[in-house]
Amino acid sequence: MGPSRFTLPNPQTILLDVAAFAVGLASARLLGWNTTDLVWSLWLGSLVVGYLSILSVIAKGAYIGSVIVAGDGFPAQYRGRAILIGSAVALFVLAFFSLHFCAFHAVHASFLSSFFPLGEVPKGAFIRGMFNPIGLWNDALHYVAPKYGVFLIPVAIAERRALLGSIGTLIHAGRLRPQQGIVQLLKSSGASAHGLFGRPYVNVFRMHLLIIFFAICHVLKIDSFPVYVVVYSVYFFPWSAFKKTADEPQAA
Repeated sequence: MGPSRFTLPNPQTILLDVAAFAVGLASARLLGWNTTDLVWSLWLGSLVVGYLSILSVIAKGAYIGSVIVAGDGFPAQYRGRAILIGSAVALFVLAFFSLHFCAFHAVHASFLSSFFPLGEVPKGAFIRGMFNPIGLWNDALHYVAPKYGVFLIPVAIAERRALLGSIGTLIHAGRLRPQQGIVQLLKSSGASAHGLFGRPYVNVFRMHLLIIFFAICHVLKIDSFPVYVVVYSVYFFPWSAFKKTADEPQAA
């Protein structure tokens, strides 16, 4: 096996990603945003897109369950019980991840508020959302979204595969036959534990790292365009498109 190397992606596959990267930087420059604006726009994007990802996975699981239960091969006498159990599981997962995911963002927002306060936001506005997802969403929509909602456009472009891909796989799942079996149905639909546990928390992990970066910038009084370049590179540049592959072994 030869040494590893990186393969360049097809330009067409990353065109929208590069566009989102460029538009985000240009908008921040033209609007004269400072680091505070950058911090809260990223926080809003992480909250909205991450939560939509969680909802999409739960929706796929529920849809697959309905396909199985409604199939001819499922015993009719157990359908009512299966629907009740499936609904209870879906509601539990929704409640658990709503609390858990929003609590992360409530803590982040509270921490960021001490370094980058948001105008007339009352003290403790976000931390109360740690155990109250509805309260957190209310604060986000009231204090953050009116000013930084436009930032969700490049975020949606960058995360289009996770968001729109979920819709596509959900439609595809409806065309499958229950006789294929639950494993094949789940595989074909794209619903997975990784999608539920992994994808939404990627931005949370990045926010942990960026909070440290923001704090260092704050202490050093760095509030300039290079900060935007670094952070937007972390969030939007399509690094995953550059795949690491191994060279083919050479014949003896």
